[in-house]
Amino acid sequence: MEPPNQVPQQNQAPPDPRPIPPARPQFKPHSDLLRSDEHMIITIRRHPLGIVLIYLESLIGILAFIAVAIIVAPTVLNSLAPNTRSLVVGAAILALAILIFVLLVATYVYRQSRLLITDQSVIQINQQGLFIRKVTRLSIANVEDVNAEQKGILASIFGYGTLIIQTAGTMENFIFQWCPNPNKYAAIIMQARQDYAESLQEKNHPPDQPPSTPAPDRG
Repeated sequence: MEPPNQVPQQNQAPPDPRPIPPARPQFKPHSDLLRSDEHMIITIRRHPLGIVLIYLESLIGILAFIAVAIIVAPTVLNSLAPNTRSLVVGAAILALAILIFVLLVATYVYRQSRLLITDQSVIQINQQGLFIRKVTRLSIANVEDVNAEQKGILASIFGYGTLIIQTAGTMENFIFQWCPNPNKYAAIIMQARQDYAESLQEKNHPPDQPPSTPAPDRG
């Protein structure tokens, strides 16, 4: 008898003797603000136009200062002593450096202020300074309504506005200015509230255990 046809084995690489490193834990943004059973839905950051307007205002101020300096500085500097003239120029350079630093701080503060939407909460992060941050948490169950306001021609053109989250009881409303596409995010928050209410209903009345109906009164 002829031996059965054997498929020739391909050359296989030897197994790698190096140990497999353990998988690194995935970094979750804002994990310090979320509960263990809480899941992030979306992060809302301010519209970039707000910080652009701050830069434009600063630029206008710098150009005005330069224009005044070009007109007035030659006459003033020529009347000063050399040492005093150096001090004035150094003070102007220092003022420009301070302005740049203030703009960088303003950019950081502006970008760090944001709104977090989870499946259980609405978390507002208000960066009030370089080292001052206020975090306010609102249960999604306490969201009564969400309004989106867009006022002015710039808001209509660039698609930003104010997001107002109305809360239940005596709690202060959440007001998030410079919100991009506020109507979109208002709908997302209301959908998260509806999903949370449905999850509570399913938890209290599982599908396999329908709610019991009271027995009829036979008296």
